[in-house]
Amino acid sequence: MTDTLTRNRSSDRTADVASRQITELAEAFRAFGTTVPGLKVDVVGHIAGSRHFVHPVAGFHVHLPGENGTGISLYVSSRYAELVRWRPDAGALRERFAVQIDEPGYGWGDSDYPTAHELAHDLVAYMQFNLDALRKS
Repeated sequence: MTDTLTRNRSSDRTADVASRQITELAEAFRAFGTTVPGLKVDVVGHIAGSRHFVHPVAGFHVHLPGENGTGISLYVSSRYAELVRWRPDAGALRERFAVQIDEPGYGWGDSDYPTAHELAHDLVAYMQFNLDALRKS
């Protein structure tokens, strides 16, 4: 019986850490919304009993509209991220990649980030790079 209680407590603690970290990442993206025109964050789901903490599996979307109906959308969860580029005349192109949301930090590909802000910074830059590529094509 003690074993079960210990395991449940540790998994609850892990869920709390994951929820806290994905919430910090969503908030870091929101902070960029003050300097990046049109950038918007939509939470897909919150943990039970909270309107503040993002559910780590449900995650959140970051939207960055472009010109003439183009745009970039980034979905982030504790399991993966997916970037979608769309153009009205060509449809959507999807790119799925790994993100790591683990204590003590974050990761994207082979890069490690000590803070949510640093990861959000690089992902916003990647979104803008893709938006520029849509403009040029």
